[in-house]
Amino acid sequence: MKTKHLFSVLLIKSRQSKKLTQNQVARAVGVSQSAYNYWESGKHYPNAKKLFNLTKVLSIPIEEMLTA
Repeated sequence: MKTKHLFSVLLIKSRQSKKLTQNQVARAVGVSQSAYNYWESGKHYPNAKKLFNLTKVLSIPIEEMLTA
């Protein structure tokens, strides 16, 4: 549970620091806004391909994503 929380916080802070909406990130990553919302709320994790896309869109090192 704690891991999901850290991952969620990382997504939220990274998105907000880039002044992006959930919908903008979702479109850039190739998912629906509701799917992205599940990631931010800690209900689900992205698959490997989507995780890689998130690192590019949000400029987060993959290592940081994997350890959050």
